[in-house]
Amino acid sequence: MIGAKIGWKLVLAVFTMVVGLVANKAVTTAWKIGAGGKPPKGSQAGYVEVVTWAVASGAAAAAAKRFAEDRAAKYWLKSTGHLPPGYETEAVKDTVKDAVKA
Repeated sequence: MIGAKIGWKLVLAVFTMVVGLVANKAVTTAWKIGAGGKPPKGSQAGYVEVVTWAVASGAAAAAAKRFAEDRAAKYWLKSTGHLPPGYETEAVKDTVKDAVKA
């Protein structure tokens, strides 16, 4: 059981890092295209621009984390034949198994 927990944490960490890097690049590129410049840092921009960047990057990070968790759980289920540690509730089982079938 301990080995499975460590394995799951490693799989989840890898998926989260990869998806997080892609999401960060995507939101930065979208900002450059939409705003015509680099994302704000420090005192380079006004409050509205900084808050807009914070909301955009925070939303991208949250979506990326959710996507990475779903993909990692599907990968774990396909690889091991059972759900990752902590995903043992019936509602989650049904959701993940239905998603794997799709």
